[in-house]
Amino acid sequence: MSGFLTPEFGISVLMPVHNAGNYLDVAVNSVLHQYGVQFELIIIDDSSTDTALSQLPSDTRIRRLSSPVRGIVAALNLGLKHARFPYIARMDADDIADPKRLFTQLNHFQKNPELDICGTKVKLFCDQGLIGEGYRHYQQWINSLCTPADIEREFFVESPIPHPSVMLRREYLNSLGGYNDSEWPEDYDLWCRALIANAKFGKPDEPDLLLWRDHQGRLSRSNIRYGKQMFLRCKAYYLTKYLEQKGIDSCTILGAGPTGLKLHDYLEQNGLQVKGFIDINMKLKGRQKRSKAVKILAPEPNNSQLIEHIDQSQSIIIAAVSSRGAREKIRRHLNNSTLVEQRDYIFAA
Repeated sequence: MSGFLTPEFGISVLMPVHNAGNYLDVAVNSVLHQYGVQFELIIIDDSSTDTALSQLPSDTRIRRLSSPVRGIVAALNLGLKHARFPYIARMDADDIADPKRLFTQLNHFQKNPELDICGTKVKLFCDQGLIGEGYRHYQQWINSLCTPADIEREFFVESPIPHPSVMLRREYLNSLGGYNDSEWPEDYDLWCRALIANAKFGKPDEPDLLLWRDHQGRLSRSNIRYGKQMFLRCKAYYLTKYLEQKGIDSCTILGAGPTGLKLHDYLEQNGLQVKGFIDINMKLKGRQKRSKAVKILAPEPNNSQLIEHIDQSQSIIIAAVSSRGAREKIRRHLNNSTLVEQRDYIFAA
């Protein structure tokens, strides 16, 4: 443990703050109580108007910056510019870090030198009572993805790395150009750029290293950048690039519902040819979507029904069915065929 107390393993924790209120003190103290590592906590004031920042404890490990430009991206890039240590960790001003979080992540990096980006498992909580069923499913899903292979397999379903849980090398983050101020979520944009650059993602198999607070003021609830449509546009943009790297220039979309149709539009806008749709809904028999035929499969499609939609060298099936439980059912059917995930088919919902 003492080896991690040297500057070569030091961690700069970036915490943007905008009117964090009573949450800030708890979040800051959870960082200050990290053990076994050398760190600095860089708090970036993102145009706060409350008094929470003035009530921070006096601690030499805390560094305060004030961002001249409003927004989380500007705040994060300012913090990155001033970071002193070789590792960067993220922390939000309303979450709670387990005391062993930073040590566990740093140790995971040392044991897995092939990793570029390391997240943690999380536990969602809220002040108003129980977490909703949708968030509980998301927590279960995100905590099930720890290995690089599992994370890449599910990459275009949802964001597989909780942003406030992440740790990565400062040099690597700088090589990606830091954070982009794009129209969609800055964290998923960064993960996608890293994926395109062949990054390896992982998480230590340790529970609840971050308590991830849900409340009405969260950016993911209140900012259009984090809405479903912007997220889907981001997926389509980078999924097209990801497939291009594999020599794939066309696809068939499995799922002719609202998600599949929107994904069709965004993929074609980015230059990926969509040849048509496949679905199991008999009500769509003989119909077209986006002026393209919808091929109806049997409820238990056999291999020959699926394989005809793939030219092994150039095309792929993109499963875009977002109803709960559908992905697991589709994967089970596809895995019983000769099709190979990420070569012949991929999930994007």
